[in-house]
Amino acid sequence: MDGFMDKIAHRFGTAGEVIRANSEAEARTLRDSKERIRALEASVEEMKRLSLKCAELNELTEQLARGAIERLEESDKGGGLSPEEFSKLTDALNDIKSEMTEAFKAQEENTHKENVRVYRNVQAAIVEELKQQSEAIAAEHVHMERKVRGIKPVAIIALVFSGISMTGIIAVLLMMLNIITF
Repeated sequence: MDGFMDKIAHRFGTAGEVIRANSEAEARTLRDSKERIRALEASVEEMKRLSLKCAELNELTEQLARGAIERLEESDKGGGLSPEEFSKLTDALNDIKSEMTEAFKAQEENTHKENVRVYRNVQAAIVEELKQQSEAIAAEHVHMERKVRGIKPVAIIALVFSGISMTGIIAVLLMMLNIITF
């Protein structure tokens, strides 16, 4: 009887081993997911940093253009340029300023679109990872349930035979002590 139970236990493994293996697999999957999320968060942070740097550069360029216009106006007051030359330079600088403003707006829109795209990618990656983990857990649950269903009848049979064996041992013991006679 013990040999039979040992064979069954050896074939199916203990429940503790199966649970430990499942826990290790879930822990690996969780670690991988956390690493992937950290990498995506680092990318988002890098994009934020670059966006702030771009805004700083935009501000510096705008200040430079303002300073150039102010210098031209000051030099015009000093009489260094003819009114036509001054007008041409002022128009050119105003054109450059308007082009820069449009370029900055376009860059802000592109940066915003890129940030939204990254956010959605991160969100989709997290949802996908959770879906995969849920499916893996559900599949493992079904697998464990099948194993338990296969072991349950064997355990019941073993319990019945154990009860019969115990009754026989008690009966033999009672007969040896001359409590029961046949």
